[in-house]
Amino acid sequence: MRVKKIAIIFVLIVSSFVPLSLGAQMAGALGAPDAITEEEVRQFIDKYVDRYKAMDIDLFMELFSRKGVENRMLPYADIRASYRETFAWSNQFLYHLTIYSIQTYTQRAFVTGRYKMIQTHKQGNKMIIFQGNIQWDLVREEGSLKIREINYGRNRGAY
Repeated sequence: MRVKKIAIIFVLIVSSFVPLSLGAQMAGALGAPDAITEEEVRQFIDKYVDRYKAMDIDLFMELFSRKGVENRMLPYADIRASYRETFAWSNQFLYHLTIYSIQTYTQRAFVTGRYKMIQTHKQGNKMIIFQGNIQWDLVREEGSLKIREINYGRNRGAY
């Protein structure tokens, strides 16, 4: 009887340590999210610029979270309407972007930079230059990066 008690106590003690080590290993294996990398952010920003220049509203809006906000006030539906209108009367965009910093976290990234965009209108080929600082607050949603918030200044000039 005494040997049985010692065996049970031994099994309980050993089993109390096993879940800790297995739990740590399983957390990585069972879907603990990978941290967002700088390379992943750079690829996202390249995709943002490419889709902006392509003026495909559906592809472009796939980059935004449904909870996304622009310039601290425009919700997703208004962002979509604004870009739809902008793309509709634009002939093309030239877009130059300089990234200043990328800060990455487990499920978020924060990007700052400066942009210069030349928009050519369909009517009269009028060109407008927009430039200023820009910030993206990105989140991982369902495995993909999405824009949670984008803020930018907009100095404007025509030629």
